[in-house]
Amino acid sequence: MTPGERFRGGGAAVATALLLSACVVSNGTTEVPEDPEVSGVSVAPIDDPVAVEVDGKRITTRCAGDPDDPSVMLVSGLGAPMDLTWDPVQGQIGAYAHACAYDRLGVGASGRPPRSHTFQDMAAQLDLVMQALELDPPVVLVAHALGGMVAAAYAEEHTDDVAGLVLLDAAGPGYPESLLQRLPGKSGSKGGAERDLWEELLDPSANREHLDGRSAFAEAESFTPIGDVPLVALTHSIPEHLDSTTPEQQADLESAWEAGQHRWLALSSASTLERVDLAGHDIQQDAPLSVIEWVRAIVER
Repeated sequence: MTPGERFRGGGAAVATALLLSACVVSNGTTEVPEDPEVSGVSVAPIDDPVAVEVDGKRITTRCAGDPDDPSVMLVSGLGAPMDLTWDPVQGQIGAYAHACAYDRLGVGASGRPPRSHTFQDMAAQLDLVMQALELDPPVVLVAHALGGMVAAAYAEEHTDDVAGLVLLDAAGPGYPESLLQRLPGKSGSKGGAERDLWEELLDPSANREHLDGRSAFAEAESFTPIGDVPLVALTHSIPEHLDSTTPEQQADLESAWEAGQHRWLALSSASTLERVDLAGHDIQQDAPLSVIEWVRAIVER
């Protein structure tokens, strides 16, 4: 079955087996899309960036597609510019939806971020951005990496305004804490450099968006279910770790990552988890057609 083999289960699967083949865990009725033909994908032009004002601060946005089509909002990972993140898929999604993206405060040409804020704060900002863009709800949220936390925080507060969530290799609730517990605290130790990278993401003084990661992920521990809103979590099949992280540590981290992905499943009674074949962390770049067709499946649901 394309794009992956479907199976059902409640607990975390064996990480080694999952790394060898694509697979899907489904709690609901969202159907796995057919394997698309490359030649059959249309592309809508992406509009020039437009700045909107949110709480007196400049937020840069750009859209593709007909404003009368269903709304899709693209949410980037921490510190990631919208063009670098979404160029591989925004025009194609814009062929069947009104697909918009934005740079959060601290990224690109957008304004300065506050000294410290959390995913809930970013979700409130996202709400104002979508209002400024006049996106008609319900909106499909497509989020990469830590942008998944922003999308989930928004969906928790605005469930009726969300048509679905598509999370692209988004760290699940609890993953950072699991990583910090598994890797040594000394920078020169095996795995220490990878721990240092996550420490920067958790320290508001060390990342460009000033995310208070520790407080933000603590809040994420209490995410409440969003009912039967379709949720698709697409995760990597090619692990990406620093060379200084040992194979044993990498395997341990992949097990923790898998547990986090299953926590995404628990947020919705209509959830699906797919390990995307031949894809690393940037699934929208490595397997854009998978993203395009999953989003279409929810838009046309």
